[in-house]
Amino acid sequence: MKGKYLIYLPNSVKKSVKKIPQPWQKRVLDILTILERNPLIGEKMQGQLSDKRKIKIWPYRIIYKIDDRKKIIIVVEVRHRGNASYS
Repeated sequence: MKGKYLIYLPNSVKKSVKKIPQPWQKRVLDILTILERNPLIGEKMQGQLSDKRKIKIWPYRIIYKIDDRKKIIIVVEVRHRGNASYS
């Protein structure tokens, strides 16, 4: 997994991030920058979600998938921990 990955944020995730108040929004964006170089920092999820990883940035959670072939990290969800639906 060496090298830099591209972060892909679907429009729905971009909208979610824009709604996050500061300073948490900056912390989320900082973690996304770190993910470009180290996509395995997130904790592996269990069960049906085993193809995804999560990072907790209290009180928010980032859920993402890694595509090693294309070197892309697909951010599935960025939500307040009380609202996370795990889609």
